[in-house]
Amino acid sequence: MIAGAHAVLWVRQGNLGNDACRFAEAQGGYLIDGSATDADWNVLRYRVRARKDGTTRRVRIGTKSRIFVRRAVDNTWTLNGTAVPEVAGAQDVDFGFTPATMTLPIRRLKLGIGEEAQVLVARLDLESQQLTPLRLVYRRTDVNKYECENMKTGTTALLKVDSEGIVKDYKGHWKAQT
Repeated sequence: MIAGAHAVLWVRQGNLGNDACRFAEAQGGYLIDGSATDADWNVLRYRVRARKDGTTRRVRIGTKSRIFVRRAVDNTWTLNGTAVPEVAGAQDVDFGFTPATMTLPIRRLKLGIGEEAQVLVARLDLESQQLTPLRLVYRRTDVNKYECENMKTGTTALLKVDSEGIVKDYKGHWKAQT
């Protein structure tokens, strides 16, 4: 469990934008609360509540909650109240606009060095406002290093994390400021 609260400011690499995010214990689980800014300086607020076991419970996007996602304990999902059977079985949500949600499976899986696990995540596409299934393989390559492979495209993200499992460097995409 993330003890207390941890704040991170990521700066986008190779493009303009940043993300200020806070990880904290909350309501028997933990909370990811952030605000991402894109290249046009549009601000997008997000909040993820996770259960004690690290699985996503609910998600809110936008200051007026224009997107609301809920995951039930049986791993069924709804988006703005409508069932999304395509992502049934997923335990984690994934946002493409921040590395914050990568913390969920990293912490939940508790992989040892050299171990890997395949996960199904509910990927939120902001443009279409849809949840789509995404299969990823997380590999722990060192004490604070992971690879995250997209099974569909074969691309691999290189990640460095802190002692809490929070992404500090997503090579070529995001870097936390110290």
